[in-house]
Amino acid sequence: MNLSVQRELLLKPLQAISSVVEKKQTQPILSNVLLTTKDNRLLLTGTDLEIELISFVPIETLEAEGTLTVSARKLFDICRALPENTIIQLIAVNHSCIVRAGQSSFTLNTMPAKDFPDLEDTTYPIQFRLKQTALKNLLTNTYFAMAHQDVRHYLNGTCLDIAAKKIKCIAADGHRLALSTQKVDSGDIETRIILPRKSVLELMRLLTNDDEIEADVYINEHRFRLITSGLIFTTKLISAQYPDYNRLIPKGGLIATGEREVIKQALTRAAILSNEKFRGVRLQLESNSLRITANNADQEQAEEALPLKYDGNKMELGFNIAYLLDIVSAITADFIRCAFTDTSSGVLIEAGNEQGETMGDSLYVVMPMRL
Repeated sequence: MNLSVQRELLLKPLQAISSVVEKKQTQPILSNVLLTTKDNRLLLTGTDLEIELISFVPIETLEAEGTLTVSARKLFDICRALPENTIIQLIAVNHSCIVRAGQSSFTLNTMPAKDFPDLEDTTYPIQFRLKQTALKNLLTNTYFAMAHQDVRHYLNGTCLDIAAKKIKCIAADGHRLALSTQKVDSGDIETRIILPRKSVLELMRLLTNDDEIEADVYINEHRFRLITSGLIFTTKLISAQYPDYNRLIPKGGLIATGEREVIKQALTRAAILSNEKFRGVRLQLESNSLRITANNADQEQAEEALPLKYDGNKMELGFNIAYLLDIVSAITADFIRCAFTDTSSGVLIEAGNEQGETMGDSLYVVMPMRL
């Protein structure tokens, strides 16, 4: 292998692959990136055996084709430290890779490319196309509700429920639920899959915010694949049955409506003096007002009072304030609409308007906590 590429074109895919590659690997080659020349492009492949990411980089000059593997982290750190607009030359010599840029030269050890693992290419019976922003918005609106290292492994990820030309994205951790919906031209496809937590976070980094750029989605029983003009992302799925999320969504209740930014700022201030471990906050609802109270183990206390459109019974509930802040940060509408049933049931939170009508394609459920 002997080729040259632009630093900026190499840097971004290397950064993405470095985040896929685990720092501590049982197999040393898993910390490497596979470099392959094909159709005048440099293919970079990284994997942790659960996720595989292939990125394409156009080649400036190609003197000799080839394949090799080098440390993903070291190659990324070298490229990042080089000046902007640098042309980087990669040369394979015996069991080493020489990286040259201007007057700088680095020699990296390589490992045999034949030992690099490959997520075997299988057939994907489910295929459709969607805008990258549609999938990114679904994940962004829900990812924070995923469980982390829960024994119920199906909660350590995000469910995609595809049916009736819609994708519903659902995340839950037993204390809260987030659901977002997007229309998609998926034909008569009906399927439900669970993306692992790490895959969700990687996809959010990889997907673009350009509303015009599309991606091809491929799904089979065990894998999810997304292909764009610059990359191929493949992940194994969590093999489990996701619980019926519809029964967790409250129906009816007393409606309260308030300005999102006012509520967010009040919660942010109250969170300063909330208990660092339990993060509890008390909400007191009464006619057209909301009082927020938080205290901690040092007997310090924060109180916030704000106007709220509400004409129901007096009600007092406790919540994890971090959960509430996640939701009000995810909602972008000017108003928030909350539906309360009783002090022991979950509250339904949605984007709304000043009249208390629901807006948007996302909803959230938070269970109360005892204080």
